[in-house]
Amino acid sequence: MASAVEALGTRHHVEANQLDIVRGVPQISLRFLVEARDFSGENSEAQLSASMMRDAVERVAVTGRLSVLRRIRGKWAPV
Repeated sequence: MASAVEALGTRHHVEANQLDIVRGVPQISLRFLVEARDFSGENSEAQLSASMMRDAVERVAVTGRLSVLRRIRGKWAPV
């Protein structure tokens, strides 16, 4: 968790982080802010930052699927 928060924290404000165990598998969730600009640019920035975070976590743990979601009108949608 510390590696994930540190990696994202170098580029964005990390609002929240959470570690859950889903069917016996640890799952890290991080909520972070991307600086406002055009919609596709924000999505690209979020994807890039999430990939950097994943690379940092892979140095200390095995990772699975990476999901990047965006809050749109109260609902989470895939980026």
